[in-house]
Amino acid sequence: MFMLAITNATLVTISGPIIKKGTIILDGGKIVAVGKDLTIPSEAEVIDAEGKYVMPGLVEAHCHIGVMDFDRNDDDNQFDADGAPNGSAGFGPAVTPELMSYYSFNPRHVQVKQSLAAGVTTMLTRPGSGKIISGMGMVVKTYGKNRKEMVLLNPAEVKMALGENPKHNFGSRNQSPSTRMGSGALLRDAFIKAKAYMAKREKDPETPLNFQMEPLVKLLKGELVAHVHAHRADDIMMALRASDEFGFKLTIEHASEAHLLLDELKKRNVPCILGPSMARTKVETARKDFASAGILERAGIKVCITTDAGVVPQEYLRTCVCLCHRAGMSEAGALRAMTLTSAEIIGVADRLGSLDVGKDADVLVLNGHPLELMSQVEQVYVNGRLAFDIDRDKEAWEMA
Repeated sequence: MFMLAITNATLVTISGPIIKKGTIILDGGKIVAVGKDLTIPSEAEVIDAEGKYVMPGLVEAHCHIGVMDFDRNDDDNQFDADGAPNGSAGFGPAVTPELMSYYSFNPRHVQVKQSLAAGVTTMLTRPGSGKIISGMGMVVKTYGKNRKEMVLLNPAEVKMALGENPKHNFGSRNQSPSTRMGSGALLRDAFIKAKAYMAKREKDPETPLNFQMEPLVKLLKGELVAHVHAHRADDIMMALRASDEFGFKLTIEHASEAHLLLDELKKRNVPCILGPSMARTKVETARKDFASAGILERAGIKVCITTDAGVVPQEYLRTCVCLCHRAGMSEAGALRAMTLTSAEIIGVADRLGSLDVGKDADVLVLNGHPLELMSQVEQVYVNGRLAFDIDRDKEAWEMA
């Protein structure tokens, strides 16, 4: 793997100040130097990036790319990412924590390539939100020779959902849960069973392994985090109460009414993955607004932005963040909301999210400030390799 030095660029480091006329050196898949007036090793290839901006690769904390197809019913037990029934086949039980995205992920899905071209180099992809507990998501890079090279963290979470999606999906089939009370009962029932199973295994290690219970035991032990789909304030509170009762860590996904619960989220130190804010497709999303990101930020709540791709195409992640900035989120907070904060929330900040020595060489070159809508991603490096180049990889019609 060759050494590369990108010079004369405006370096948006995220973790520190912006560096004008800076240099970043990549070697062996890692960032090995960042700063001004660096001595460039003779063996390095040099790219003069005068007038360009360099920043870390974007991190999407919540999507379904490669795990679900959005116009087919061959993924994820016949429901789409928005929770609507998709086909007439059986839906399975409402609690399936044992399902793993790893066994469904298609690394050559067209949306993986589209995400890479927009600068998204890492994403947490997962099952949908039609069940109370739908399975485990994983963190992958959007570029690599194969699945093994792309997967960073597996499993990365246990996905849960409250509100209209599971209620509608099962209620429309005359199955439980058809109400929010039913959703709460099933969630508590799953954790009560998991606690009993964990106690039995601790007392008698010869107790047969129950692979449906094992992900929930990891939650109870703090080894995994629950990512809970919840739009409305009462659904968010149901998730927080379950966390209080059983002691598991959680994030709130979508969080359309999180700005109504600032004190509750702050005192529990619960992060929010906000969005997608471009569409109000369900009654429970009526209060969603781009201004929520700034409100949560000013309250001291950790917040990042999601497209929920393919609900909103992932190439619009930076657009969504720009709109949050325009609606009141600070510049620093907005830049972090698509890089370091999202990496922190999904557990990969030791490798990603900022231009720091020792981190993965996942780097973007843009022709303008990252929060300007007209700016384009021109090159994407993943693990120090040129994964996308606008001149090399765009077709003529895309450049018109």
